[in-house]
Amino acid sequence: MLKETGTCAEWVSYYERQYANAKVYNAFSVEELYVRAWGQLNRLADEWEPTIRGIYDIQVVLYLLQLCETLAEAKSGMYDFFYNAGYYFSKIAKHSHEQLTSVLQEIDMEKAQKKYPEHLKELAAYVAKQAAKESGELISKWIEISKLLWSGLLYEQSLVADELARLRRIAGDKERNKGAREAAVAALAHFDILSGEDENAWDRIQTGIKVIEPGDWFGYLRTFVKEQQRDRLLKWLRWLAPVIRREAVYQAAEYFDLWKEAAAEEDMEEEYRKMMVELLPASYVYYSHFLLEKEEYQAWGDLMLLLNVSPLDVDTAQLKKVEKADVRVLLPLYHYAIEECLQGKNRDSYKQAVKLLKKLAAAYKKLKQTPRLEAYLVLLIKEYSRYRAFLEELRKGKLLI
Repeated sequence: MLKETGTCAEWVSYYERQYANAKVYNAFSVEELYVRAWGQLNRLADEWEPTIRGIYDIQVVLYLLQLCETLAEAKSGMYDFFYNAGYYFSKIAKHSHEQLTSVLQEIDMEKAQKKYPEHLKELAAYVAKQAAKESGELISKWIEISKLLWSGLLYEQSLVADELARLRRIAGDKERNKGAREAAVAALAHFDILSGEDENAWDRIQTGIKVIEPGDWFGYLRTFVKEQQRDRLLKWLRWLAPVIRREAVYQAAEYFDLWKEAAAEEDMEEEYRKMMVELLPASYVYYSHFLLEKEEYQAWGDLMLLLNVSPLDVDTAQLKKVEKADVRVLLPLYHYAIEECLQGKNRDSYKQAVKLLKKLAAAYKKLKQTPRLEAYLVLLIKEYSRYRAFLEELRKGKLLI
């Protein structure tokens, strides 16, 4: 029977007897097994002392994640199994993260480290073995779990020393595959960051990881925001800037969300502006909002022209704000967009052009310059007199009698 005084290995042996031979037929049944087994195993320790109970719950989650991967590997090659596996394994990963986070928030870490060092050593070994895998549905989740545990519960002097030695061996082993070495480098950088040694982390990452993925490090920056470590946040944003320039299309959203946090103080406004300019067009959404907030309407209009953004694609609220403040800013945008539409030379593009002409007419009317619109229409009609479809759309829009 399961014992409170048992080791992690003894608990895992019990789990194995219950679930190792479970039958699954698709990804849904794997997730169903995970949820059912969690409920069954979790209840068995209801009467245990809270600290050992927390360690037990962590081991349950780790085992069930490993079990799900093993069951999935046994079905490798079966298209029907993996057709929608991503959805169900994401649910498993989400549940496991929630359970671990809940346990780590409640457990007495100091007591666990002093009273149950062998259990923590077993947990560290278990996570290390799973995180060292080269592939699997949950491989990225194992790395995340490893960081989560080493950031608190496992962060004990002797355990950390052993883990650092293990990671250094892997990082320096040329016989290992590149993925394993780079994962070890990233883990070593994690310990640098925990120690506040950001420069060491950057050096390690730049020399040991061939392709730096900004998304791998945003989690630390979010922690800096949460803990109000603004100086560290700024340093990391600056360090990531060259990488973001290469990956701007995919990474800009979160990067600039973090920059907004960093630039909350007035003294960072110009650096924030400069960064947005350098990362155009990926920063378009952020820079356009920034310019409107600063009431720099002409600069906003220039940005629209620079990026060839049609007024039809601009948020209505933004257009109304600019129109109310200085409608003249919109005139070149409408003119340019109309010419672009007409170059499409098809019925849909002519409809778009007429729609823009109506907006242009309203702008000129507001400026009391309707004759300028009339003169422009005369030129357009003369230039496109042979485009029957365009003339028809002008008549429908009551711009041509």
